[in-house]
Amino acid sequence: MHHFFIPPQNLTDRQATLTGEQARQAAQVLRLRVGERVVVLDNTGWEYVVRLTAVTPQQVSGDVVEKRVAAREPSVHITLYMALLKREKFEWVLQKGTEVGVSRFVPVITQRTLAQDTAMKPGKQERWHKILTEAAEQSRRGHIPALSEPVRLAAALARHGADLALIAWEEADAASVVGLKSAVAGTISTSVALFIGPEGGFAAEEIELAKSHHVQPVTLGKRILRAETAAIVASSLLMYEAAGLG
Repeated sequence: MHHFFIPPQNLTDRQATLTGEQARQAAQVLRLRVGERVVVLDNTGWEYVVRLTAVTPQQVSGDVVEKRVAAREPSVHITLYMALLKREKFEWVLQKGTEVGVSRFVPVITQRTLAQDTAMKPGKQERWHKILTEAAEQSRRGHIPALSEPVRLAAALARHGADLALIAWEEADAASVVGLKSAVAGTISTSVALFIGPEGGFAAEEIELAKSHHVQPVTLGKRILRAETAAIVASSLLMYEAAGLG
């Protein structure tokens, strides 16, 4: 069944309504028909099975036939502190990170990010939220990942608040920095902060700052990964180690 996140005002215990772009997609792209069933979510942890009673490109409505807990959210809460990349690469991280199971994304300004301004251009937040929503629907998440405003690295390190905090560093050698699996082994963490640097990586002084805030540098292996690849590989490894992919 197709999944749709809809505004709370479009959902009651008895009926659900899709409007705007979602109605057009359901009617003209997916070609849904009266009598078919879809799943709608209100982003509170519940999902509703809905039998369609009316389908037009302007509005799709249906009767709620079942309410149930959305059971596809991972047990570990990962916040991905992702250094700002070029638009298409950063948006790819948002999409694939959502599919993997990241719970929150925080864009980060570092020494080597091309962007150095924390102010958001008009429309960017809305575009990013749409990418997160569509990825959450496609991967059948129970929640749309949260998206924070851009923040400078020093502030992010100081207030991450996670049980376990890791920062990937490609300049690390085996003697000074443990692998991600070793860093996670033996810990019982319900929340993890994962810091991924920009193209060019973190500066050495940024790693020292991370250590001062008890953020553990980790290596992802012998090969050097692109920033966007590292974000998804590290998130996937964390999910696997925490049984979050199960």
